[in-house]
Amino acid sequence: MARKFLKPRALTLTQQEMNLKKTYGELIKSCLISKGELKCIMHLQPSLESQIYTIKITYKYTDKFPKVWLLFPNLEKVKGKYPHHKYEFDSMGHPRLCVYFPGYREWNPTMDIALSFVPWIITWLNTYEYWIITGKWSYDESPRAISRKDL
Repeated sequence: MARKFLKPRALTLTQQEMNLKKTYGELIKSCLISKGELKCIMHLQPSLESQIYTIKITYKYTDKFPKVWLLFPNLEKVKGKYPHHKYEFDSMGHPRLCVYFPGYREWNPTMDIALSFVPWIITWLNTYEYWIITGKWSYDESPRAISRKDL
């Protein structure tokens, strides 16, 4: 007899919002769903020695994966360059952080943003702080970045 397995379902935006609030309650400045998009602004401190960062997570199904923007403080430069682990800057000058390599398909809609994506953000921020001190990015690189000469 062949068994049929149920395909895991994507978490709804409401489930994602509730999980973020339950997991990070007092760190969240605002978290709401509007026009089919989850927007969550929160404060993160990667370690006790770190500064407090304000980030914005956005997620809508049409994007296929969540995005994160660094709102405060501004990115620092090392030797005149920003870290290459970012995407574009928004109209306010906030960088969108590259917290994982989409080509590896590490994210899928059945995953909980609070338990997967936020820890990736914290790892990025911690690595960024180390980069400011040393000038070296001490975390795994995407295949495209490994070949870059500015590492």
